[in-house]
Amino acid sequence: MHLDKEMEYKDEYIKALLVEKLAGTISEEEASIVDSALASSPEAMDYWQSLCLKFDSSSRASDFLDSLDEHRAWNHVEQQLDEVQTLEDRVRPKKNAVWYAVSAVAVLVLAFASFWLLRSPVPADQPVIAHQVHLQTDDGQTLDLSSDRKFKIAGTELNNQSRELSYATEAGKPLQWATLVVPPTKDYKIKLDDGTVVWLNAASSLRFPFRFNNDKREVYLTGEAYFEVAKNNKIPFIVHTNFAAVHVHGTSFNVNAYENEGFTASLVEGSVSAVKNGKNIRLSPGEEVFERSGNLGVRNFDSDLLSWRSGTYYFHRRSLAEIAQVLVRWYDVKIAWKSESISTQVFTGEIDKRQALEVVLSNLQLTSGINSRMEKGVLTFY
Repeated sequence: MHLDKEMEYKDEYIKALLVEKLAGTISEEEASIVDSALASSPEAMDYWQSLCLKFDSSSRASDFLDSLDEHRAWNHVEQQLDEVQTLEDRVRPKKNAVWYAVSAVAVLVLAFASFWLLRSPVPADQPVIAHQVHLQTDDGQTLDLSSDRKFKIAGTELNNQSRELSYATEAGKPLQWATLVVPPTKDYKIKLDDGTVVWLNAASSLRFPFRFNNDKREVYLTGEAYFEVAKNNKIPFIVHTNFAAVHVHGTSFNVNAYENEGFTASLVEGSVSAVKNGKNIRLSPGEEVFERSGNLGVRNFDSDLLSWRSGTYYFHRRSLAEIAQVLVRWYDVKIAWKSESISTQVFTGEIDKRQALEVVLSNLQLTSGINSRMEKGVLTFY
């Protein structure tokens, strides 16, 4: 059972990367992962070929995406929605160049909002709310969690109150999985079936079942989350990430698993083990396991780094490149550098999420002399 779920997660992750490859937004590291998958998996190749057929060629989608005015394109998409009934209609190849560009934007929005759940497309009457916290179920439903409300789906009653989701599933109902998606600028809290509480940082997602089985409790994380796991010595709790798996023994801990930023699992209380490539590292409170060049190591950590739950990011001797990634998640911006040497400068301080980005940048300029400018959603340091 564990192997099947893990393979399912990897397959869905590969599908997400294939869409990014089509749109031309994939990183070199992710492109290497995709190339390996295409070479070894007929299913991945079939999926890639079906995507290419929809756009005629991946390079064309990328070319038009680079030159597109995204706001004008999205306005054009909105005008088409009343006439278009399915996602298949929206991405069907046409010879009009503008339509290629609009289609590329539409697919890209869906890809980033849905993360890896591409095998369960959202029905046409339930558009993805890309910039709001939302829940996606494996049967294709998308639930907006931006305001307090209650839901009932497939025998599960959900209660969304004060940026926290709780739920209860009727006994005997089939097992169903869902993904909680937290976009940039947001954070959110969820109480799982067993009583475990999870705080999700911005630009993160958590895939979980509405009901845990009697064998093991498993969830899948991208981004960053703080866990307070309900103790149950008979049923282990496992957090899967794309870097390593964290095996929990009833505890409080933080996992940071953002793509292209490395991996850390920091133990506050109790005990956890990180498992990667057959290597098992067990932590004591105050220690964290980290990934470097594909290997795991252990070090002490500063508990101030967990203050993101209260909207504050403390940093001690961190490079501006590392700090900038927090700005990406908390303020939903892209980063550019006039000179790479600027990104390596080291700072100590804090960022308050409640402050406007302009205030943060002004403080940086006053203390370091580093200037910045914002243009069309891109923050350039110089």
